[in-house]
Amino acid sequence: MQSVPVWKIILLALVMAFPSAASAQAVIENVENNAPQQEAVQDAVHETSALPVSSPAQTSQSTDPEFNDEQYPPLVLTYWEHIAIKEARNARGLVRPPSESELMRDLKTTDQAPKPKPPPEQREIRLGGLVYHGKKDWVIWLNDKRVTPEALPTEVLDLIVYKEYVEMKWFDEWSNQIYPIRLRPHQRFNIDTRIFLPGN
Repeated sequence: MQSVPVWKIILLALVMAFPSAASAQAVIENVENNAPQQEAVQDAVHETSALPVSSPAQTSQSTDPEFNDEQYPPLVLTYWEHIAIKEARNARGLVRPPSESELMRDLKTTDQAPKPKPPPEQREIRLGGLVYHGKKDWVIWLNDKRVTPEALPTEVLDLIVYKEYVEMKWFDEWSNQIYPIRLRPHQRFNIDTRIFLPGN
């Protein structure tokens, strides 16, 4: 592999920094025709000196609202908060926002008391049926309850419905874990054993 001379790298960097200038094309043609390096560098230097430079006063006048950083206190996020924000931004399906009553209930509860384990029949997620007409026009039966785009269960964090299957992120309140699941109609997922089983 041949090494590229340093003057060509500098020249190309200058040309890329000011692509809208008229003599940029002349500089590129000089490089392609193997013109002497001094001539090309001089053209590039003249090119950069001929461009108008905007002053800070001009740039501050062009922005409509003024940003006052004293109005906003610093914001420091923990690692887990940052991960939660990234996951929320990358959500692909329907996400149900929590209601005001759910937020108030969660603020009042404390985590000191251990939660009793739910019975085994409540530890399964069952997809009873699926009717799909479009991305926002579908009905599924999840754990014997009718689910539509407007009525999502509280345990579902992210839901995407396709013609033949459903993808979701299921929040298990007892274990405080999120399970990514893909279910087909008449299929169930056991949360404790983490296996998929046929039938309702």
